[in-house]
Amino acid sequence: MKIQTHITKRLSALALAGVLILSAPRALAADTIGGADTAQIPVSQELEQENCIDWLLNLFGLGSKDKITVDYLNVKGQGLRRNVRLNLVDCLVGITYTELGSIGSYAEISDAAAAEAWKAQAIAIHSYLEYQNQYGSSANALTYTPVNQIPSSTRRQMEDAIEEVADLLLVYDNGRGYSVCDAVFSCSAGYNTDTGVYGTCSALDAWGNDVPYLQSVASPYEEKYHNILRRVIGKDYRMLEYNDSQHPDEPYVSADTSHKSLGGFVQYNTLVVNGRSYRYLNQFVSSRYCFDFTADADGTPVMAYYGYGHGVGMSQCGAVGFAQERGYSYRQILSTYYTGAVLMDSGDGSLSSGGWNLFDWLFGWMF
Repeated sequence: MKIQTHITKRLSALALAGVLILSAPRALAADTIGGADTAQIPVSQELEQENCIDWLLNLFGLGSKDKITVDYLNVKGQGLRRNVRLNLVDCLVGITYTELGSIGSYAEISDAAAAEAWKAQAIAIHSYLEYQNQYGSSANALTYTPVNQIPSSTRRQMEDAIEEVADLLLVYDNGRGYSVCDAVFSCSAGYNTDTGVYGTCSALDAWGNDVPYLQSVASPYEEKYHNILRRVIGKDYRMLEYNDSQHPDEPYVSADTSHKSLGGFVQYNTLVVNGRSYRYLNQFVSSRYCFDFTADADGTPVMAYYGYGHGVGMSQCGAVGFAQERGYSYRQILSTYYTGAVLMDSGDGSLSSGGWNLFDWLFGWMF
């Protein structure tokens, strides 16, 4: 009788949820993001309705762990898509392939090391997606390679590795419970020419916001594994710039890069070039680079860049290096790059969004 009563109440709750779904405002499919004049790709009525249902079911804790809905996702060959619903493992495999490629096919990287790097990357991606679903925008969209476009042998390898960890998220203690981490990552970390140390950049040094799990950490395998992964990345670890991008006719004359993080990243709002203060220069592909003011072989003043990307969080080159050189597991890789973060199953009720639960508020009386 008790079980029947519970089922009856559960069905009643679902019926009420259905009413809310049918009456949900169409404003859920906004045309702009955060007030920005950024047009979104149109979403069909059927997809809108489906994702409205997904959104409510996930909000009520009734969604499937085997699926994930991503608010904004770049799909290879299709551009930016909104409210993309995918099999969770396929989603993580497709994005991990975009980020790390078929590293298991490289002679320099063992199958075991590739598997651990893929796992670490997949968990970081899953955490990042969940965080961005709560707080992000299309500007933070990752790129998904449809799994049917991945070579079959590589796909099987990646699926075997990632299936084991697909439900795991990086979380941190926010003082009221555990919240999912904004598990950012970049291709490779920087190099401090003053100390000879390779390392990541903290969120505080990069963006001016101190994040407990995004601290600067040593990452010794940057150059070696960047030169290997460059086949995927397509960018050099080092490059030279001869002119200030904001004043293209004016060559570099002087620069102050004395305020540096562990990995040589010039800290937030401390760069001075030709007497002008910059947050960062326009030619950066990401918001931070690790660089120095120097001269080329002919003595011409230049800015010399190291690494690729903002350098915050996990370094992909470093992750592969730790797995290959030290035999690190995915857990050791993640604990190295995300200070104090822990792993939690995505279905664990301890995970907190920092707010109230709509299902409990509406239907708690039924349970």
